[in-house]
Amino acid sequence: SCVDLLRFLESTWFIWVSQMNHIPMDIDYDKNKDWVSTQLHATCNVKQSLFNDWFTGHLNFQIEH
Repeated sequence: SCVDLLRFLESTWFIWVSQMNHIPMDIDYDKNKDWVSTQLHATCNVKQSLFNDWFTGHLNFQIEH
């Protein structure tokens, strides 16, 4: 049905948007780093463009988010 299709598209969008910035980058696991520093090193922003800004609702700026 139409509702099932919309739910499928919505869930696919949500997974794409939420995971593109949350997949950890390569970092050194230094036990002496505080939590905030570790999070900043393991998080990335996605390149700004009109499409990315619109598609993600500006969540492509993960560090600021």
